[in-house]
This record gives sequence, structure tokens and C-alpha cells, in this order.
Amino acid sequence: MSVTVEQARRLSEAAGVDVIAALSALERHNGDALEAMLELERMGLTPVPPGGGFYSTRSSPGCPPPPPGAVPSKDADGTQRGGVRILSWSDLKEGLKELFQKCLTTRLEVWRKGRHGASVPLPILVVLVLFFPWTIVVVLGVGLLLGFRYRLSGPMAEGDEVRGVLSSLRETFDRFLTWLRRS
Repeated sequence: MSVTVEQARRLSEAAGVDVIAALSALERHNGDALEAMLELERMGLTPVPPGGGFYSTRSSPGCPPPPPGAVPSKDADGTQRGGVRILSWSDLKEGLKELFQKCLTTRLEVWRKGRHGASVPLPILVVLVLFFPWTIVVVLGVGLLLGFRYRLSGPMAEGDEVRGVLSSLRETFDRFLTWLRRS
């Protein structure tokens, strides 16, 4: 079936997307406006209604996966529905607030000979690295040569990924120091 520009314009107005997206969705569904509208919703291109909304996650041929950031929605009693809820601004704001709190309580600690020497909050370290990257790298490198050790402590340092990266860096630097001493 041939899709007209008028059909695409009407779908564009109804769905709140541009005419090109509406036209391509209509062409994929042979002019079926309802199927095209559902596909645009599944792709996350249409604005979320003020009261929220969801669609079925049952797979059908040619349907893309839910958009990034979509999480399964739950009813008021906590039971999970088959739909998907797009994260709202308030959810994003809460997540960023939690991340910022974790950053504030995470610190880079400086140790030497098994004794704690000093600690710096992570946000201050990030700002220093952004504005004075080479200075910070040199200071940390010289500290390592003098026998100082660094570690992260706090909520962000509790993950296995951070520990793995830091231990890998420590092993690499120790190998480098060993090679340097032999040379």
C-alpha cells in the first residue's frame, strides 16, 4: 500500500514525532497507523503521557527492544506489570543525587609503611585532575616512587570493578618499579 504525506503528517501530529519518523513507521507497517503509532511508542520516540503509560513487552517480529533507560513498571502494590516505564526527571534527579552523595563520601587515601597519611575527597581529586592533570600525575608518581600507596575508601570503592582496576594498576606499577631498579 502506498503511504501519503497527509497520512504521515496526521500520524506525526498525533504521535508528537517528526514527519520523517512517522512516514518511515507507516511504510514499515503498510500504512497501518495504529501499528506505526505502537512502534513509535516502543522505540521511545513519542512523549510519555502526563499520567504515565506502558505497552506490552511481548515480542513480535520486527519490534525493537525497549529504549535504553526503560525499566519494568510496577503497580501501586509493588507487583510488576508487563509494561515498561520510562525513567522520569525525578528518577534521574534522585539517581544523580545518590551518585553525588557517594562521590562526596568516597576518598583517596594515602598510605606509607602501613600507616594512614592523608585523604582527599574524590570530587576535589577530580577537579584537580581536570585543571592540573600533569601536575597531579607527577605528584602521584613521585609519591609511588617514594613508597606511598593509594587506595579508595567509601561507597564507590566497594565494587569489585574498582578494586580490580586499582589492583591491576598497582601490580603494573610495581612491575615497572622492579624493572626500573634492575636497569
